[in-house]
This record gives sequence, structure tokens and C-alpha cells, in this order.
Amino acid sequence: MPKSTLDRLLPIARIPDENRGEWLENAGQSVEILKDNLKADEIVIYASGPHMLIHSVLTPDELLDPPDHADLDRAYIMPDDSWVIQRAYGGGEGHRVYLQPPLDHPGCQSLVGSEKLVFVRSFEGVKEYEPTIEISQKLVHALGLYFLDERNAYCRLNDRGDIEPIISVYRDVTHDPWQQVRAVTIRSHDLESYMALTSTSLVSLFDFTRFAMGGFNGWPEGAEDVFETRDLFYRQRKVPQHASYVNGQIIVRTSLTPEALAEEWKAEEEKSNRQYASFLIIDRKNGHELVETSCSPDHIVNYFTDSSLPWEISPAFFRPEVLQKYKSDPEKYTFGDRSISCRGAWYLKTYDINEAGQVHTYIGYLANLPYDEQLYWRSFNEAPKAGISERAYQTDILGEFTTTDDFLEDAKRIIAELDQDPPSWWKPRGSEMRDAVHYPVTDSSSEWGDEILALDHLAVEGFLVKGLRAIIDANTGVYEKDWGSLKLLEVALVSTGRTEDQAKDAVTPLRELHALRNPAKAHGDPKGRRLAIAAARKRHGTLRNQFSDLSQRLAAALNVIKATLPK
Repeated sequence: MPKSTLDRLLPIARIPDENRGEWLENAGQSVEILKDNLKADEIVIYASGPHMLIHSVLTPDELLDPPDHADLDRAYIMPDDSWVIQRAYGGGEGHRVYLQPPLDHPGCQSLVGSEKLVFVRSFEGVKEYEPTIEISQKLVHALGLYFLDERNAYCRLNDRGDIEPIISVYRDVTHDPWQQVRAVTIRSHDLESYMALTSTSLVSLFDFTRFAMGGFNGWPEGAEDVFETRDLFYRQRKVPQHASYVNGQIIVRTSLTPEALAEEWKAEEEKSNRQYASFLIIDRKNGHELVETSCSPDHIVNYFTDSSLPWEISPAFFRPEVLQKYKSDPEKYTFGDRSISCRGAWYLKTYDINEAGQVHTYIGYLANLPYDEQLYWRSFNEAPKAGISERAYQTDILGEFTTTDDFLEDAKRIIAELDQDPPSWWKPRGSEMRDAVHYPVTDSSSEWGDEILALDHLAVEGFLVKGLRAIIDANTGVYEKDWGSLKLLEVALVSTGRTEDQAKDAVTPLRELHALRNPAKAHGDPKGRRLAIAAARKRHGTLRNQFSDLSQRLAAALNVIKATLPK
């Protein structure tokens, strides 16, 4: 719920500490706030508080043309009105059971058959039950929403893959239960779309009654002031400096139509309205020249089109930092070894990293990204420092299976096999943990440290001390009680048939990985971190190369361990 909505609701729900007399006599101000809110991008459809009640329903348009305000003024809708299996007897009839809708008897004829949007059900006799605010499932399902507890809202993914709250539920809890404020808002365009498709209008019943306990002796005699227009009706009265009330109903209609929604959808789908960014590419079709071209379908072609335009499979090259955005947000992005997807929004079919450490993909695939995403990639676009990777050439150009080894994927595969049927010495790691480990894409020490830590969690922490001790005991081996899992692993390998040198070689990559864990993340040892980074770069050239080498040796070690230790 927008903070601006809350900022306007809370002051009309509770008596303020200052200017109390002025506030108490001006309940009519609440109507102006309600009217303004109903023109906003997000509107209140339900609100309750000490001095505020707003309850909205959807009513068929034909029952409101014109509205019968005298009839609507008799409306009586309770928050806990709901569907119920009704049992009845008498009135000249026998026992009967039937399903009764929530607005079967709303106190007036105008709202019979209307659609209730908000439910606050209570259950007599259920102790310590705190009623929750429920939303019409018909509305929630039609809008394609799901509830996220951490956002306290019914949400949906937008075309950028971001989570958007559409219906928000708010509860302001205080130490005094009589002072709590609850409210529900909905995005106006979504509500109006639903109204247009159901031929309904929103009827908001409201009651703003202000008085102070202990200082109010009742309402004076005399006629109420009445205000009435086509879509707004209310009665009000005030006792200067002491109390006031205003209650009535306001009707919100939509100018949207099903035809307008269809045109809106058509415009979204119209490809001619799409924008496309330009990129530096290697024009493989025309002499492998470096050119800049739009990724629009009007500027690139496939293999089978007779044209001088560049092929869709012309590569574009990028600084490796382009990938960090996707690696750092696994909740939003699925970052694969060669592909990237954004939840429900877009998909980059393939990318790779060449010998110079540049990320590359093809301009035809960039065209499938949203324009904002294209601009993001464009900001990292640069001239190539090497060609595409050998793996990409084999799979994308030649259409062959790659002969390039991927040792990190090999290690993940072995761990996945252990997870599927875990032996007594292995703690399953799970797919989420496997998916969290990637090669560093840059030479950033921070990124390298993150990946070292993630790989340590995945591989080293999977070995169980208790299971390894059981293997050693079963083979009459010897160990000390304070030995950790890696030392026990080495002894277990020896006790099950490996030589001491073979066992040591198998455990060495795990020891090296675990030893890098703390300095790589600078846990209180900045000097150790600097030395570890310097050593990795000195020996391997880049931190990515070091990680790749370690992954290769780790995969080989896991193969030996899996083949040696009993299942």
C-alpha cells in the first residue's frame, strides 16, 4: 500500500493529540479525502478504524442507472457477511437447506446480487483467533494474483519480471485493539478492467463518526444536512468542538469498455510499436567487419533470407560486468551456464565467455529482450578482443555437441547424484544450493570470494562426520574424536581401499577450497585475503582461471570419493 494512502487514512481514523476540537467537528473532511483517493492510481476499497468505515462492493450497472440513494441509504453490509449454507424451517414450508450469497439481504434492493470484495470472517467459540482480511477469489483469480506474505499483498509479475502489489492489505496495530486501523487498496486500472468486463460499478459505503469518549452527550435534535448528486450522497451533522458525523455512499464508474481493453492489448502486441537498441557486432556475413546496427527485425536477417543485411547470429561482445546484475539477484533471474531468464518476462537463449573474458551473444537474441534490458546490455557493449568461445563456435555455428569440458558442471552433476540417493556420509545439498554456484565472470575479488564460499557450502559441507566415522569403524580404522570431516574423509578413503597418496590427492582440492573460504571473504583477515588473491592471480593469471582449475580438480576428487566410499 502506498505510504501516501496511509498518510491520508490514519489522520481521519484516530483523534489527533492537537487541535482535537477542530478535528472532532469536521468529519466532512473525510469525504473530500475519499473523493480524491478514488481518482488515484491505487484506491481504498475497505478501511476500518475507530472513527472510519469504508466498505465497497461491485454492483451491476443497470441497478445504478439511475442510483436510488434513498434505497442505498438503508444498506447494511457487515465485514463478515459471506457465503453460507443456510438452514431454514417454517413459513408454511418444511426443512430446507440452500446456499446463500453474502449480499442476499443487504438491507436495500439496490445491492442485492452485488459482488462483495472484502471479507473479515469471525468464528464464534474459536479462542485467540485473529480474523484475517480475505479478498474475493473471483477477483484475485481473474487478475492473476498470488499472495506474498512478506509484502502483505496480492501480487503479479510485470513485463520486466518485477513483483508488483496489485491488492494491498494493511493493518496498523497498536497496544489498544480499539485503535487499530485496517485497510485494503487496489490498483485502479485493474479494478476498472474487472468492472468493465463484469458491467459493474463500485459502490463505496462510508461512515465517518467523530466523538470523544466521556465528552459527548448525544446528537442534538433537528434535521440533518443532506448532500446529493448523481453518484454521491451523504448525511451529516456536527456539534461544534465536540462531535460530527457524515455517512453515505459514493459510486465510481469506469469509462473502460471490453473493446477498449482489446485495443489496449492489441497495442501492446503490435511489434511496430517496439523499440530496439543498436549494438557493435561482427558482421559475419559481410567480411567480418565491425559495424553498428539495430537489433530490429528490419535490420537483421536469418540465413535463408536473400539480403545484404547482417545475420541474426552476428555476435556482439560485452564487458563481463554485464552478468553481475543477474548473478546477484537469483530471486528474479535464473542465471544458467549459457542462458539467462527473468521470471515470466524474458529469456536470453544463449551467451558465453571468450578467451579474453568478454561476454558474447548474438544480436538476434538481444532483439527478444525488453527495450530497457537492451539498453542495459548496450551500456557494456564493446569491440571484440577475441572471437567467440570454442564452445559457442561448436554448438552455435557448427551445430555440434561441444567437446569443451565444464568441470564445475561435472562437480554439480556428481553432487546431484549423491543428493538423489544420499549415502550415510552425505548431507543432501539441494538444487537451490547447486544453482547458486557459478564461475566468476569478472576478475573481481568480491565476486570470486562469493563463489568460493558458495562452492565450499556445496561441496565441503556435504560430508557428514558421523557417517565417515561409521565407515572407519566398520573397516577397523583409527581416528581422533576431534577430527573434522576432511581428515575423516581421508582416513575413510584409506580404510576402503585407496592408498594414502590417492586419499590425500582426493581430499587436497577440498582442503584447498575450505582453506580459501575465510581469506576469500576477508573474515577478519584482510592481509590473508590480499595474499590469497595475489597467489591465485600469480599462479593462474585471473581469479576465474583459478576457480576453473579448482573446479576441475574438485570434480575429479568427487568422482574418486563417490566411487570409493560405500553407498
